[in-house]
Amino acid sequence: MGDDFRGFDIARRGYDRAQVDAYLALLADGTAPGSPPAFEIVRRGYDRAQVDARVTELQARPGPS
Repeated sequence: MGDDFRGFDIARRGYDRAQVDAYLALLADGTAPGSPPAFEIVRRGYDRAQVDARVTELQARPGPS
């Protein structure tokens, strides 16, 4: 299964990059809570729409068997 994800754009005001990266790492490990945290909005953060779409995509994937 190929995943062509290339990262997020940096927005003027976006989600805190460290918080998003930490949550995505937990999600990849299968240890993330059921819903994403309320990421802080900061200057030069990740594009919010892109992060929201990626989190939704990853949560929709079937878990490991």
